[in-house]
Amino acid sequence: MTGTLFTLFCGLVFGSFVTCASYRLPRGEDVALKASRCTRCEAKLGFKDLWPVLSWLISKGQCRHCGTRVSVRYPVIELVTAVLFLLIYSQYGLTAQGILLALMSVALLIMIIVDLEHYIIPDEIHYALLPLGLIWHFVIGTPPLDVAEGLLIGLVIGLTLRYGYRVLRRKEGLGFGDVKFFAVAGLWLTPCPIVPFLFFSGVFGILTGLLWRLLGRGVCFPFGPALAVALFLGIAFPEIYDLLWHIG
Repeated sequence: MTGTLFTLFCGLVFGSFVTCASYRLPRGEDVALKASRCTRCEAKLGFKDLWPVLSWLISKGQCRHCGTRVSVRYPVIELVTAVLFLLIYSQYGLTAQGILLALMSVALLIMIIVDLEHYIIPDEIHYALLPLGLIWHFVIGTPPLDVAEGLLIGLVIGLTLRYGYRVLRRKEGLGFGDVKFFAVAGLWLTPCPIVPFLFFSGVFGILTGLLWRLLGRGVCFPFGPALAVALFLGIAFPEIYDLLWHIG
């Protein structure tokens, strides 16, 4: 019970960081050192304004300084992060693997939100996922050659998809941020799971594209969320990955 409550608390706190980073990174703002402020009146937020979910509920979703409506995205993201932390805890407990996967989920959530809102994958996401992946393989004892091969294969696949689409369709398809993410995903996965990763990335990408059109957002849609979900499933819950792959 203590471990569950601790995990829930950490998930909410890191969820607050996800909301902050996903807002600031696309705008080139400092994520760690800049004090939190209202985006409308620029009033500095105090201690009682920064409690995940609770502050939003107590203030009734408004800035207590200027009364501006505070988006529901903030508590929703915090709750989603907490749920992910609890799912990881249920599978791995408070272990090195569980901590690494929790940090990975934070980076992937930031990536998903930024790509959905701005159609970019910040380089900071790759900078975070790369060392986390190396530490992950050190912990589980993956041969270094497998890690290097996975990175190379992922990069080659990303570049092939980007420039192959340009040659065939005479227009941009895969963004360069997606290419970098393919390389990082290859490092995490190593060679063998890359094929099902590509399959599920495609499936989730199609679903994202259909939803994007239903929402009236146009033909072009962000592919990063599909890549992020496929990678997270392949690493954190490989049994689900294997089950869906065999059914497919």
